[in-house]
Amino acid sequence: MRRGRTILGLAAMLPVVLYLTTAHGRGHGPDRASLMTVEGIVSAVETVPVETGGEVTAVRLTVDKPEPREIEVLLAPESALRQTGFEIEVGDRLRARIFLTGDDVLEAHKVLNLSRGMMVRLRTLRRVPLWDGNGQWQGGPCRAQGGSGSTGGGHHRGSGGGRR
Repeated sequence: MRRGRTILGLAAMLPVVLYLTTAHGRGHGPDRASLMTVEGIVSAVETVPVETGGEVTAVRLTVDKPEPREIEVLLAPESALRQTGFEIEVGDRLRARIFLTGDDVLEAHKVLNLSRGMMVRLRTLRRVPLWDGNGQWQGGPCRAQGGSGSTGGGHHRGSGGGRR
């Protein structure tokens, strides 16, 4: 009998847990947002305007999971990426933790370039960018991670056309 009550109790808590872990719960305001990890091949690196003014570097990723598709992920201003030492080019394999906000705009919390073995955190868990209004980096440097590529060249831009 005790097992039945435990399962019933857990089932009753499920809607509350889902609410607290989705963009409808914690994702708005100063609270922490929910995160999701995506991985794919960079098909384009471009500079795009953002609502708050200015421009940021965005990558278009071809991902396989949960279904094959292309997504665009906003990273940071090109000057901030350059200051961190983070490098990215078309063809690199990227893993990104993105905020789930319910918007069409996907912002990266942190990004790992698996091809080059480099990782950088771009925003706090409260979605606060780690650069100032002039695009000057205020966070830590990118960190070396286990990867198959080598670093060098300082590339942040790739081909792949303009914004969709």
